[in-house]
Amino acid sequence: MHMAPIERIEDLIAWQLARKLERRVLAFTDKASVRADLDFCRQLRKSSSSAPSNMAEGFGRFWPLEFAYKMRIAIGELEETLQHLDEALDKKYLTDEQHIEMSALGDRAARAAVKFVRYLEAAGPDWKKDYLARRRETYRRSRAARLQEFGPGTADPPGNSGTIEPRTQEPRPQEPRTSEPQNENAEPRTPNPDEAPL
Repeated sequence: MHMAPIERIEDLIAWQLARKLERRVLAFTDKASVRADLDFCRQLRKSSSSAPSNMAEGFGRFWPLEFAYKMRIAIGELEETLQHLDEALDKKYLTDEQHIEMSALGDRAARAAVKFVRYLEAAGPDWKKDYLARRRETYRRSRAARLQEFGPGTADPPGNSGTIEPRTQEPRPQEPRTSEPQNENAEPRTPNPDEAPL
């Protein structure tokens, strides 16, 4: 089954229809006559908003089977929204024309979502394996091109070897040693005649 590539969630037809339905729901539940039914408005707004939100989350999960799981949740939210729209018609919150228009949006969104789920579940088992294989092949080609460009055994440029040369220590100058310690406070020694040189 061939489908046009989806680069962003806005490209998904099911999301487009679900988002349009959500805007219709928010507009009609904002009327004073409907807004007074707080519990009804809360449930209808929640289900209509949850459908496109789950689709967007599934798109962000990337892997087909995880995407399909979130799409199935979105389908359930659309079915709940359709049920609330029937209730709105019974309560005279919607005219027949409004009910038909909004129900048609919900039904088209659900059918598009079901079709997309079938595609994801059919492609899922092999898609991830093929994707990882393509990633590995891309890495091998990049590495081979890099090795071919620089070649094995290329010497490192000066100063880029990453080694630290040992430091040479200069010899410290030694002070001359004296036979006797000098004492600045000692009295001068009187020469002994017997020690005079011959």
